[in-house]
Amino acid sequence: MSKLKLFIGDLVLKLIKFLAKKAKIDLIPVAYSENGISKSYNYVASGELYFINTFLHTLIKTKNPVFYDIGGNKGDYTLMLRKSFPTSNITTFEPNPNTFKVLKNNTEGKCNLINKGVGENSGELNLYFDVNNPTSVQASSNPEILKQIAHSTDLSSVKIDVVTLDDSVKENQIDLLKIDVEGFELEVLRGAKNLLIENKIKIIQFEFNEVNIIQKRFLKDFYDILPHFNLYRLDEKRLIPLNEWQPKHEIFMFQNIIAIAK
Repeated sequence: MSKLKLFIGDLVLKLIKFLAKKAKIDLIPVAYSENGISKSYNYVASGELYFINTFLHTLIKTKNPVFYDIGGNKGDYTLMLRKSFPTSNITTFEPNPNTFKVLKNNTEGKCNLINKGVGENSGELNLYFDVNNPTSVQASSNPEILKQIAHSTDLSSVKIDVVTLDDSVKENQIDLLKIDVEGFELEVLRGAKNLLIENKIKIIQFEFNEVNIIQKRFLKDFYDILPHFNLYRLDEKRLIPLNEWQPKHEIFMFQNIIAIAK
């Protein structure tokens, strides 16, 4: 029976390759999409809606869960959390003063808003953004990300305050830490070193994409800093186990990684 299955599988694979070649279809983007990669076009496709409305409820049973949204942008993610967990305690950080005004207008009264960046050390940084799109999600403290990834040529900057999670978090446990800071996710985690050592973070969601090429960051760096977590890639209605790190995991395209404390 196993030999028959292998034979049939081989035939199906050959047929798929033949049809794709005839139709001039590149199978690589198809394979990526089927595995939760490059699906940033809406919250359904990215899996974030499923993650918040369905999966989180299987893990979080507390009446007043604690959520930290690092890189809140205009508040979409925070508002999804609020709707799904009405009695939750949400703290949202957004360093870009241009974007923070929109965030405040969209979410005021629904979360604790902080107009600061989160990083490895406390201090100040220059935050760069496209003059023609000052509230873009691609604002970054590394101008090369904007130049090479967003192809922005007209940049401006503003000085922002940066804090660490170790200094900022007063709760005994964070039920969900969501990080979307355009390539500086690792710095956020490094600034939460004590929280991680003390097992005070239950679930982490972070974005991994092409900006990590500019930052010279690998997914293995996240495996190394999160040894007590199981890592998954988020897809539309599922979490794909990544298990132990392998070189094939180094795909520098949009994906949301979910880390769950063991």
